[in-house]
Amino acid sequence: MFIFKHIPAPMNKKLPFLILLLIPLFTLAQELRIAKGNVTKGINIPGSQGDTFSIYTPSQYSQDKKWPVIFIFDPKGRATSTANLFRPAAEDQGYILAALELDLKSKSLDSVINTSVSMMNVVTGTFGIDPQQIYFAGMAEGAQIASALTLMNKNMAGILAINNSFVNPKFVNNQEPYMFIGIGGSQDYMVYEMENYLKFYDKRDFPTEIYYFEGKENDWPSSSVIYNAVSGFTLQAIKDGSRPADNELVVKLYKHELDYVESLRRTRNYYAAYENLERMEEKYAQFGYEVEVEDRMKDVKRTKGYSAQKRDFKQAVSYEREQQAEYEYLLTSDVMTQNFQNIGWWAYQMDGLEKLQNSGEKAKVDMAYRLEGYLDFLSRRQFDDIMKSNAGINAKIFISVLRTAINKQDPEAYFKIISLASLDGDPETALLYLEDLLKTGYDDYEKLYSIDGTLDLKFSEEYNAIIQKYLNKSKY
Repeated sequence: MFIFKHIPAPMNKKLPFLILLLIPLFTLAQELRIAKGNVTKGINIPGSQGDTFSIYTPSQYSQDKKWPVIFIFDPKGRATSTANLFRPAAEDQGYILAALELDLKSKSLDSVINTSVSMMNVVTGTFGIDPQQIYFAGMAEGAQIASALTLMNKNMAGILAINNSFVNPKFVNNQEPYMFIGIGGSQDYMVYEMENYLKFYDKRDFPTEIYYFEGKENDWPSSSVIYNAVSGFTLQAIKDGSRPADNELVVKLYKHELDYVESLRRTRNYYAAYENLERMEEKYAQFGYEVEVEDRMKDVKRTKGYSAQKRDFKQAVSYEREQQAEYEYLLTSDVMTQNFQNIGWWAYQMDGLEKLQNSGEKAKVDMAYRLEGYLDFLSRRQFDDIMKSNAGINAKIFISVLRTAINKQDPEAYFKIISLASLDGDPETALLYLEDLLKTGYDDYEKLYSIDGTLDLKFSEEYNAIIQKYLNKSKY
C-alpha cells in the first residue's frame, strides 16, 4: 500500500508495506492510501471543480522502474467498475490504470478535455510512467475523448476504442504512428464504423487490430476480451523495442487467447472462433506461433456448422447494408413530406426487427439489433436537428411521433408531443401520448408536472386521472 501525501519539503521515508510519495501538482494538502493490486477511487484532480479519478497499480509496482499506463474513459464516469474490467490485463501485463470519474455528457467537450489533461499530468508527474508507453481507452463517447486526446500527446503509443472513435486526417502524422485497436459489439450498428477506422489506419501503415464481442451499443466487452486487446499493446511494444522481450509473458498471452477461442468453439460459435484465430495468426507470427495457429484454423473450418455460419453471416450483412440504405432514404423522405400515414409502416418495421431478435438464428439476431440501433440513430439525429431548427409545429410533432414508433422508450419524444399538442389546442393527443409514455414504465412524477406548455392541461381532471392510474398518485 502507498501513502501519497503532499508535503512542503522533499521526503522519502520508507514504512513497512508503505511508500511515501510527493505529489507536487496537488494544490491542497491531502493524504491518500493507494493499495497495490486494487483500484483506489476519489483522487482529486487539481484545477477542476471537484472532479476525481480512480487509479490502479499492479501488485508488483515499484518506483524503481517505468511503467506503461492506460487512461480510461467511460461515458457515464463509472471509473471503478471500468478499471476493474481492465485489472486482470493490467496486473498480468504490468499496466497502471487511471480512469476518469466524470459523466462525459455533464460538461462541455473543452471542459472534459482540460480535466482529462489535468488527470494525465497528475499521473505522469506522480508515478513512474514510461513516456513511450502511454495509451488511451474508452467506450462510445469515452472512445471519442480517448481518440481526441491523441492530439494532446504526440508520444502516445496507442488507442483502444470500443464502439466508437474519432479521427481528423489533417492531424494524423504518418511519421509518428501509434497502434489503433478497435472493439465492436456484434449487435451494435457502429461495428461497421469501427472497421472503417481500422481501414483508415491500415492505409497509413499504423499497427492495427480489431476484436468483436457479444454486445450492444453502450456495452463494455468482457474482461477477457479486454485482456486480449490490451495484449495487442504489449506485444507491439515488445516488437518495437519499447518493452523488453519476455517469452514467459508471450506464452501466457497466447494461451489466454487460445482459451478464449476454445470457449467460442465449445459454444458452437465456429465462425467467430475462426475470425479470432485469423487475427492471432498475424498477431503472433513474429513469436513462432504462425504454423500452430494455421493448423487450428484448418480444424475449425472442418467443423460441421462452420460453413453454414459463415454463409448466414455473409447473407445477413448483405441484407443489412441494403436495409440501411433503404431506411435512410425512406426516413428522410417521410420527414420532408411529414407523411403521418407511414408512421404505421415504421412501427411494423420495428415489430419485424423484434421478431428477428427472438428468432434464435445468431446472424439474424445480431443483424436485427444493429438495424434497430441504426434506425434509432437516424431518427434521433433528425429529431435533434428539427428541434433546434425553425421548423413548424407539424414537422416537430411528426418527428416526435416517428421517434415514439421507432424507440418507445424515449421519454423526450413523448414530452415534445404532449407539449406541442397542448400548445396547439389538442388536449386529446397530449393525453393519449401521456398514457403511452406511462405504459412504458416511466415514473418521474415531478417531470410529468413540469412539461413545457402544459400549464392548463396539468390541472385538468383527465391529466391527473391518467397519472393516478399508473403511479397511484397525482397532484391535482
